[in-house]
Amino acid sequence: MKDELAERLLASVMGWAAEDVAQERPLLQAMAAYKYDEYGQFSPGMRFVESLALWLQQFSDDDRKLAYGFVKQKLIFCSRKEMEHLVSMAYPDIIRPILLDYTAKKLGIPNRYISKIAASKEFKILQRRCLFLGLSDGAHTDLFRRSNPELSHEQIWQAYEISPDKAEDMLKDLSKDLEEKLKRKPTRDESCFQMVFLLDDFSASGLSYLRKEDKSEKFKGKIAKFYGQLNMRESDESDHTKYFLYRNNLYIYLVLYMATQQAYSHLNEISNAFFVDKPIQWGLKVVQQLSDQVPLNDIKDSSFLALIDKDSYYDSNVENKHTQVGGNTVKRGFADCSLPLVLSHNTPNNSIFLLWSDPEMYKVRGLFPRVSRHRS
Repeated sequence: MKDELAERLLASVMGWAAEDVAQERPLLQAMAAYKYDEYGQFSPGMRFVESLALWLQQFSDDDRKLAYGFVKQKLIFCSRKEMEHLVSMAYPDIIRPILLDYTAKKLGIPNRYISKIAASKEFKILQRRCLFLGLSDGAHTDLFRRSNPELSHEQIWQAYEISPDKAEDMLKDLSKDLEEKLKRKPTRDESCFQMVFLLDDFSASGLSYLRKEDKSEKFKGKIAKFYGQLNMRESDESDHTKYFLYRNNLYIYLVLYMATQQAYSHLNEISNAFFVDKPIQWGLKVVQQLSDQVPLNDIKDSSFLALIDKDSYYDSNVENKHTQVGGNTVKRGFADCSLPLVLSHNTPNNSIFLLWSDPEMYKVRGLFPRVSRHRS
């Protein structure tokens, strides 16, 4: 739809007079051009202003004004460039200081001597013995690799499931590089990865990474699955890559490019319980942490939350065994996160349902329809 036609449709839906259009048009055009038109899950030919008009059309007159005010005042859109910036910051701002501190302790010198530590053989060996694994497509391991040329391509992998053949290739490259740095053949203990950094783009609840099943009390999630794979490899005598990771003093870090305070608190608490009896050092790092002021608030946003809670703006068909992990409904998003957040490539299901509902699947239209991994 052409921009002018979309603007006329929006003006008609909102009942705007000429002066209203003159006031609102510059703001809408700026929002669309600066960020919102780049949303990756719009249908072909769809742009923000048209999506906004069709989205607002489903509301009653009073609710429509509330919904439009929400878009102007509360909506948060993380653009592709902003996410790429967070990815590029992950190693120099978050991961490298961890390696520097570890090396400083090993050398017995204060960690303020950054240049001396970074130039040491011990730091370069530790840096090479780090393994970087993506937990989803959102990990952007391709961009992470390009942003950090000091890292070897053979220590970065796009998935946290590694086949024996791939592990063997990575170990061969690791051993070869260590031999150059050590000026001798590395021992078996040296020829394995010592630190693992699990990378992902966003977490709002933390439940997909680690949680406890209510009935079984078993830990579930990507972190539990990854640790289970380590144990399987360790117990398989036929797997000659079982020494892929250094078992005596292994460090595992979850590095999220963006996360809410809710996710950070949950993961800190439950990971302490999960790793308490395991011979592993665990850490959680977030590049951009969203404050607890970001989610919609029952006091400040009571009117709009009341709108969200109406059954007329919800389709219970969205509920399935996957959404039930976070609670009974997703009116306020998965695990009731109540987020007004959109990521340029897809809207998190932790955001309010009215933002991401797919009109081809449900009776409610979302402003930024989401493509779900779990389809009926």
